Amino acid sequence: METETTYEIFKKQADNTTVLVEAVKGIEEARKRVKELNGQGSEQYFVFDPIKANVIQPSEPAVVIDPFAP
Repeated sequence: METETTYEIFKKQADNTTVLVEAVKGIEEARKRVKELNGQGSEQYFVFDPIKANVIQPSEPAVVIDPFAP
């Protein structure tokens, strides 16, 4: 059984620090949640991948397709 990766959602504070808001299973669910949160006010939220230790850009594809795969 394959488990979905858990992504963390952070809020950027005015002083440039960040606060963990919640953890969400699956990249699509995380992006959906950040979009909802960003639409509620002036705060900025973003998705963080704790396994790869990087921020997930909204425009990155959820699944990278190998163009050389059959």
